Amino acid sequence: MDRDSANATRLRVNRIALTQQLNVQELTPKLVRARILSVNNDIPYINEGTTSIDRARRLVNCLLTPTSIGKDVERGQRPANWFLIFRSILLENSSSYGELVTALDNTVIRTPDFAQRASDAFADKTNAPRSHEFRESVNKELLRASKPKQNDEQKLKTPIKSNQEQITKIEFDPYAMNKISIEGSFQKVVDNLTYLSQIPEHLFDQLSRSKQTYDCEQLDAEHQTFDDMRRLELMNNLMQQESALANQSVFDTEIVDTILSNSKNHHYFYKYFIALSSIYGIHFDRQFLQSFSSSLDKQDNFIKIIDKGFQLYHFLYGYGRYELCRQAIERIVQALTKTVKQQQPTIWNYLFRACCALIQIHNQSVEIKDAWARIEAANEIADNLKTTGIEIPSNDYAWLYFSVSQTAYEDANFDACIQYCYRGLKAADKNNHSLIVDLLCSLAQGLTSKWIMNKAQATAVMAVQYATKYCGRNDPKFVYALQQLVQFSNEFIQDTSTIELSKYTFDRARTIYGYESIVVAHSHRALSKSLITLASTTFSRRITQESPSDNKSTDFSQAPFLHHANEAYRIAQDCFGVEDRIRLFPFKMSLAHALQSRASSDQTVSKDSYFNDAMELLDDCLTIANDTFGTMSFKVAQVHRLRSATYLSKKMYNEAEQQLNTCLQIYKLCLPPNSFHYLVTKASLGLIYKQQGNYTQALAIFQSISSLLDTKAQSFRWINMVLESLIECYTHMKGSGHSEEDPATSSIAHNAAEKVRAELYEWRRTNVKPADLMNLIQQEPARTLHQFLHDSTKFQETTDRVHALMHTQLKAKNRMSLPLPTTDTKTHQEA
Repeated sequence: MDRDSANATRLRVNRIALTQQLNVQELTPKLVRARILSVNNDIPYINEGTTSIDRARRLVNCLLTPTSIGKDVERGQRPANWFLIFRSILLENSSSYGELVTALDNTVIRTPDFAQRASDAFADKTNAPRSHEFRESVNKELLRASKPKQNDEQKLKTPIKSNQEQITKIEFDPYAMNKISIEGSFQKVVDNLTYLSQIPEHLFDQLSRSKQTYDCEQLDAEHQTFDDMRRLELMNNLMQQESALANQSVFDTEIVDTILSNSKNHHYFYKYFIALSSIYGIHFDRQFLQSFSSSLDKQDNFIKIIDKGFQLYHFLYGYGRYELCRQAIERIVQALTKTVKQQQPTIWNYLFRACCALIQIHNQSVEIKDAWARIEAANEIADNLKTTGIEIPSNDYAWLYFSVSQTAYEDANFDACIQYCYRGLKAADKNNHSLIVDLLCSLAQGLTSKWIMNKAQATAVMAVQYATKYCGRNDPKFVYALQQLVQFSNEFIQDTSTIELSKYTFDRARTIYGYESIVVAHSHRALSKSLITLASTTFSRRITQESPSDNKSTDFSQAPFLHHANEAYRIAQDCFGVEDRIRLFPFKMSLAHALQSRASSDQTVSKDSYFNDAMELLDDCLTIANDTFGTMSFKVAQVHRLRSATYLSKKMYNEAEQQLNTCLQIYKLCLPPNSFHYLVTKASLGLIYKQQGNYTQALAIFQSISSLLDTKAQSFRWINMVLESLIECYTHMKGSGHSEEDPATSSIAHNAAEKVRAELYEWRRTNVKPADLMNLIQQEPARTLHQFLHDSTKFQETTDRVHALMHTQLKAKNRMSLPLPTTDTKTHQEA
């Protein structure tokens, strides 16, 4: 059973309550806007109802009949996450529909005719040739320990002990798959127990066809993961049915210890956890957290439980369950605080690690002030321990520096982000490859945002090569590194090789994770941006064609970049929920960007629809950015800049100019005057003046920009536009009517144009062929990490500078809410 069928079943089970409580007049406009109902098909059918209950019944029928949806909607069929959106619409009126939503959520979905399915062992019938081989391998590997084979009749005669204290271990019988032994005291026949996890056959087939060594390794790991997941489910079901195990928890079993301790394979389990929770309502993540809290209350093996708690945190964090992560760390802090009077160094080290974890959680929720407060608390713990002669482990310090670098990045403090990454790379244990890749990726993010091109490229390539060598090509860190390289290429390379790299990253993300994770959503975003950028840099603005494979819901009538932006937003809604506006912010921005690009290239009657949808998203993004980051923040400036581009798609020059002026005023407050974000926005303003025929103002802007460019060292495509626009302005000034009255002015303009033309020719000659990133990532690292740091850390190397940056950030006034300057009336009006 898939998720869509399970959600339809929930509606059928609660059909009577739905027909009695739904207000059709209130809900249908929202459902049409969300493209869940069709205007030309569903609405007339619903309005044919004679009573309110009859119309509600027809509404439920439409929800249960997806084939009739979207026939008159240009941009595709009903959204794949329609039930999630429908649920969110109901919650907008929680007073009326709160209990109804609770009933839908609590509806237990059971798989019918399980006995027949269970007889097929672990494999689907469609994969019969492999089922026998797989069954035999599971028989051999299901239990690591070996015991003398016993007679089944003797096992069944063994009485069940009622003493719960003696039941401490549960494991599968190595010779009979349908039995589970409990501490060797008795055998429990599990023929009547069920498991709901299913093998992702499409992924297994894809991996089995691959001849790459790393894909073969992943195939073996996926099979083992399914074995472990099935054992976990059967144990859980046994504990629920066996009264003698009423006080036992699956979290305390050996299989869970194995799952949590092997962090390299965490992501293999996520697909099963997602399916079990979204389809069948089995929430192992919540069970784990509840059991962990109970274990802390018992105070048995306290240190061991705390260690397991941090393992659970890392599992939930990779799973995207950030609120559960927060609860787990807060319980750890509460337990540690009770024992802190003992002044044990271990307790303080755990508190330091808890601060690092909370910083990461605050970063995910964009709680910047709270994150800086946790950073200060972590430094105080480290300073206090240092006075007693106790040093924090280097890996924990490196974790802190990585977390702080992400805080600085979210706060648009890119210099601090870079410095903390260098500090973390120096502090990290050289065998902690996963953390080193994280730090290299964060460093690449900071350098890319600072537009330090050469260092950004070297760092991003180093991150991918390092992840390839030490983590492997089927590891999530490899995808994470690839995503940073794609971000760099989207900023600076902007050609067909960027799309090739984006597609490769997208394919690896889908293969490695095997389900629609948030990482896959970010890969959709990156590919969408790559396609948009390439389309915008071609003269014809031709939409690059692509055939998204393995996606039955693809609508080929829409632009590929719009398809990927929509998919990214849909997956993010699935992962975070429709109501999580903060975490959905970057995905809304990507979708708005795609809609703006579609409106710019579309010449049909749908142009207005794309424009209106983009502006609606941007209005929401502006509200989120103002409330979350502050009215004078970097994020707010980005929204204004995209709003300007959207206005330009309909040639609304005055509105576009106003948005860019507002963006420039904000950038003046939060960025250096030579920042490339500021210069790019200024160039956009110059293009508006040029399109309006105001060449004098456009010339002044492009002259000021070109004076700050280093065309000998910089090769990104944006320079081409600046120099071409400058030549065009000079040429127009030379050939304009007033220049005939002033030959000297015409001669000066001609000479200036020739000088810029020569500079452009030289720039094109030296940068005719950008770096082949796809070839670079296949190579071994040319330098060791020590050599890389030695060559790269020329900015600041002293600890004092890093601490100064930290304390300056903490003590400075909140620049995110600074008022605009009132001394200059013209400047104030422009903003």
